[in-house]
Amino acid sequence: MNAIKTVLLVLVALVFFQQCGVKPDSQGEFDEIYVFADSLDWLEYEDAIRDIFAKEYRTPVLEPEYLVKWRPFERFDTYKKFRNIFFLARLNSEEPVSANVKALLSEEIIQGVMKGDYFYIPKKDVWALEQYVLFLVAPTKEDMIQRIYDFGDVIYQDFERSYYQRLKRFVYARYENKELEEYIRTHFPFTIRVQHDYFLADESLEEGYVWLRRLNPDRSLFVHWVPYTEDMQITPRWIIDERNRLAAKIYEGDVVVEEETFGRRITFKGFPAYRLEGTWKNPKYIIGGPFRNITFVDKENRIVFMIDFYVQAIGQRKKVFLDQLEVMAYTFQENLGKKEDKMEEAAE
Repeated sequence: MNAIKTVLLVLVALVFFQQCGVKPDSQGEFDEIYVFADSLDWLEYEDAIRDIFAKEYRTPVLEPEYLVKWRPFERFDTYKKFRNIFFLARLNSEEPVSANVKALLSEEIIQGVMKGDYFYIPKKDVWALEQYVLFLVAPTKEDMIQRIYDFGDVIYQDFERSYYQRLKRFVYARYENKELEEYIRTHFPFTIRVQHDYFLADESLEEGYVWLRRLNPDRSLFVHWVPYTEDMQITPRWIIDERNRLAAKIYEGDVVVEEETFGRRITFKGFPAYRLEGTWKNPKYIIGGPFRNITFVDKENRIVFMIDFYVQAIGQRKKVFLDQLEVMAYTFQENLGKKEDKMEEAAE
């Protein structure tokens, strides 16, 4: 990691990154990655890159997590303002991508690449705003493949962090539903930032839920809360059963497809939590789609919160819509200043 930081400091000064004037907004989809690598090299790098960025994601059809698209270097000017651009270059090649990337590097950096000190070089907003550019530089093809696997988790995590940061700015760039946000803040034990075009589909203080929805395609998020007691065991089994119970009421019978759903422990807003990702189906309407669920217990205030969101988008990629809902879910904050009044009202 120290080597990565050193490379960043050195490369910031390169003429390649000095862009005069006002940069345009980046183009393309958030989940598209355009890769520039010499054509014969790409045949050998492709599997390694796809193993990291294009893993299969069940929605319930299988779709790649990110769309990885190779382009030859002669088309660089066409794509240099797109959102996500990767360069893969090796030092022992004079092919177009490798030669152009090598020309950017000082002798010191080249020697560092040869010794394995430098490899992974991310840079933001190079040719356009809200852009992520990544350089991977290795001595040989074999070194490139090995280092992609060795540093794959770091590369992925940095990209995903940038992806969600930029997606959040996009989600709330136009305007928010401030009126709905204020209604939620004053009536329920939480706050959340609501993207435009979402509406309040249903609510119940008695049942403890708020359902937000947006159509075309169908996207929904509900927040559900119940009092916590010491004898409760908040497990994936409890979460699935509670989701199914509530979905029977507000989603007209949706159920979790358990064999396609997986849970893991995370930390959410400082609380230990369970995160479920999987699929749902509705036997009545013969439809389905992906969902994510975050459930945690605030033991101090004795309350269980469940944040659940789903997508139904027939014939469309669904993950990017789920990711937008994830951005909204992570704006959740407890709002328990009037919790006792709200709980008493619900009990009446």
